[in-house]
Amino acid sequence: MDITHNLMINASPATVYNAVATKKGINGWWSKDCQVGEAEGEKSLLKFDKAGTIVEMGFRTLKLVPNENVIWECIENGNPAWLGTQIVTEITPAAEGCRVVFSHKGFDEKWKGHDAFEMTKGGWEHFVKSLISFCEKGAGEPW
Repeated sequence: MDITHNLMINASPATVYNAVATKKGINGWWSKDCQVGEAEGEKSLLKFDKAGTIVEMGFRTLKLVPNENVIWECIENGNPAWLGTQIVTEITPAAEGCRVVFSHKGFDEKWKGHDAFEMTKGGWEHFVKSLISFCEKGAGEPW
């Protein structure tokens, strides 16, 4: 199972790429407290404060193609549905900005209908809007 958002972002491919592939970018729309591996094979750790409880998510960067493609694999998460899934960003130049296919891929079918998956879908609704705002206006709503 996948969660996919097809987006039009009024920003350059470089802006979108930097938003999803660098610490400065991730800080701007997703996680206020993070360490981001900015080379293939490196690990990233994102921390979120959820009502006073710190939630950590660990990722490995699988692929970086500047201004085109970023793939992260989840290697650590309190939500077991995430383990082994991939966050994939595909960027294509367009007349006004770029087309972005932002996907969270590879959820096991056993999570269908469970809170572990449904909460993830809702979370991405917020963060995709935050990504667009960060890329277009310079300010997102990271947690």
